[in-house]
Amino acid sequence: MNFLRLYVLASLFCFSETIPAQESRPAPNVLVLMVDDLGWNGVGFHNPKSTTPNLDQMARESVELQRFYTCPVCSPTRAALLTGQMPRRLGIVDVVTPQQTGLPAGIATLPATFRAAGYQTSLIGKWHLGSTNPPMKQGFDHFFGFLGAEIDYFKHTNQRGATDWQRDGKTVQQEGYSTYLFADEAIRQIKEHDARHPFFMEVAFNAPHNPFQAPEDLVARHKDDGGVYPAMIEAMDKSIGRILAALDEQGLRDRTLVLFFSDNGASLRTSSNAPLSKGKDTVYEGGIRTPCLIRWPGHVPAGTVSQQPVAVHDLFPTLAAAAGVALPGNTKLDGVSQWTSLQAGKAMDREPFLITSYDTALIDGDWKLIEWSDGRRSLFNLRSDISESRDEFAGKPEVAERLSARLEVLKKDLPVVGGRPARKGPPGNRRELN
Repeated sequence: MNFLRLYVLASLFCFSETIPAQESRPAPNVLVLMVDDLGWNGVGFHNPKSTTPNLDQMARESVELQRFYTCPVCSPTRAALLTGQMPRRLGIVDVVTPQQTGLPAGIATLPATFRAAGYQTSLIGKWHLGSTNPPMKQGFDHFFGFLGAEIDYFKHTNQRGATDWQRDGKTVQQEGYSTYLFADEAIRQIKEHDARHPFFMEVAFNAPHNPFQAPEDLVARHKDDGGVYPAMIEAMDKSIGRILAALDEQGLRDRTLVLFFSDNGASLRTSSNAPLSKGKDTVYEGGIRTPCLIRWPGHVPAGTVSQQPVAVHDLFPTLAAAAGVALPGNTKLDGVSQWTSLQAGKAMDREPFLITSYDTALIDGDWKLIEWSDGRRSLFNLRSDISESRDEFAGKPEVAERLSARLEVLKKDLPVVGGRPARKGPPGNRRELN
């Protein structure tokens, strides 16, 4: 009997040596860095003329998503990030104006889901999803920034001259360049956060969105290559570098998943998105495909490029999967977790998805079908024609028919929206809104 017991114990010991122990890892911090109107060529790792050394370094430490898709303008992208739903489902297809409700109440949001899992949550920067249900009613413990579409970078006033600058729901007066102030706040929160709880922090820079303003020293530095606009980008990059350095100083690099992306492509008034076609306010590639990086040492392969198509509404389930955060049972999502592909650093098969505004783009591998607001349809092969110069809808009838049928299925329960409203001034000139 004693011999048998010793044999069993010895067998168990040997068996345990062949299987690595499953260490319980602490929940990671999640830092989302979103910038405003930065197009494909606004980063040095796509365009050497752009001064973004900190983002270029981050790219060397990250998986770069070269097929990351947002919405054509600001508010819908922000709604998709926070809800995991196509924003058209929420009635948001354009920029949210002060008269509109914006993000509705009572829906599951990314910050609320992380907060329920024990995370400290904060939004720093731009909201632009209405004032009826502001950030602290949508799952953020803290909010520092502005509610509207744009502000004066130094005065922190909106287009009507009123102060739009608050902390936790209360208007505050503060001096300084907004890009730098957002970095200051992020660094303060990183240094002071309760180490017993992970944090979910979204830093939503308004740079390089108009009005075009930058610190004088940077404007002087760029006097021969564009002046204010590249200076705004450099100020943004410097601020991101300071935030990433704060993570290192606190020993949090390996414990923090960092996501960087732009909310839509650049306006053609400020920057070309070549070789991508067109720009902001369109569902062409230049309007909806933006720079995107994901860094998490030891969990995603550094210095790799992924061609996995990922939509902004995929981020909610993807970040939850990465952090091990359970989704509420009643969560309605259009997005699908892409974490397995991102961990591997390579593309995997996925179902087609939609990017919706007044116009709708269906992405299915190399193919892209666009349904314009007037009912016309166009078809492009993104592998052979990244600039979308050849409409193949008539020339590829079998592909057009297959994707059109899929489009009808995917959009069948989406609200119908009217045609694109008339714009004031030249095309794309909506400074008072976007």
